[in-house]
Amino acid sequence: MRLLLLPFLTFWLGSHAQDKRVVVTLDDLPCANCPEGTWEDVNTDLLRTLTEHHVPAIGFVNEGKLYRNGTFDSARYTLLERWLDAGMDLGNHTYAHLGATRHSLQEYETDIVNGERHLRPLLLKHGKELRYFRHPFLQTGPTTSYRDSLNAVIEKHGYTIAPVTFDNDEFIYAACHGSAVAEGNDSAADRIGDRYLTYMAGNVRFHEARAAELFDRPIPHILLLHANTLNAAKLHDLLSWFEQEGYRFITLAEALKDTCYTLPESTTRYGFSWIRRWQEAAGQRPPWPPEVDAEVQLRYDALQKR
Repeated sequence: MRLLLLPFLTFWLGSHAQDKRVVVTLDDLPCANCPEGTWEDVNTDLLRTLTEHHVPAIGFVNEGKLYRNGTFDSARYTLLERWLDAGMDLGNHTYAHLGATRHSLQEYETDIVNGERHLRPLLLKHGKELRYFRHPFLQTGPTTSYRDSLNAVIEKHGYTIAPVTFDNDEFIYAACHGSAVAEGNDSAADRIGDRYLTYMAGNVRFHEARAAELFDRPIPHILLLHANTLNAAKLHDLLSWFEQEGYRFITLAEALKDTCYTLPESTTRYGFSWIRRWQEAAGQRPPWPPEVDAEVQLRYDALQKR
């Protein structure tokens, strides 16, 4: 019997240790700070790459971006339809991307409701249900009272919160990449893209290590990205890296079945990874994530001063 069990246990332990799963989520659809004239190409490139890698991704929508100068833009609405036609899911990211730290609960709830006026009927049209909500800036509430009240509001409107474990400062690289694209500076855009990939690899490994400190088993991770020119250019390389690391791409619904997503969270004004929130709630003080590449940070700081 012992001889029979040994191969089974070896296989089970090996497969359990390698159970690396990740959800790919993209915020700020239909396009995140994209230069004029790039919106369609960005979405085309993202969807092609996600499909090629068999990724069941979910995009989180800011409905305010469906309007141009106060007028509804059907072409931008069509971009959302393309996500559903490609087999992806969509969630609510509010209408105007208001943060919880600086807005009242009433203002925030209004932004949630306004963020589903077109989105909910669109999903129903495609035989889907609007189920998921992602906090702008990952701000869940500056106080425990606010957070708990906001959680109740989100639940009242029928949403499940989409947390993030692989949080990052991708938006800094994206702003610099988008600026380089708008300037026609291809060499700068390529250099920023390559540095982005190096940064993301280090960031993922950092959060893997923090999760290992908290759990004695693999957990399904949730990756935060944005729909921008940077990921339109580099998503294939990023997903290929995840595949080389042994990750499987899964749905948000599958990830949220894991009990880790029911753990207590710390209260914070900031958009921390849920891993950090769980660690802080458990009395741990984890180190800070890797910093952005120095050259890219300098470029970003200069953009902010314009």
